[in-house]
Amino acid sequence: MNNDIFTKLSKLAKIMSILGVCTLGINPAFGVMGITVGLVFKYKGVQLKADNVKRLKTAFVLGIISLAMFVIDIIVAVLYVNR
Repeated sequence: MNNDIFTKLSKLAKIMSILGVCTLGINPAFGVMGITVGLVFKYKGVQLKADNVKRLKTAFVLGIISLAMFVIDIIVAVLYVNR
């Protein structure tokens, strides 16, 4: 299977975002990685295939969800420590 680097990076971004959601946002680096890959491609003006664009959109949404879960984790931790 001959995958170019953009396909590999878009798959990595999606996997990292999925990991961020699966770990309930405990490690925000997973979500940030999923978001950053797509933003760098957009900033550099890379022409991507349709399936790569779809993967990066999914990675972006899941990355945002992962970061939101991280914020919720911090709030829950602060409330738990204060009790």
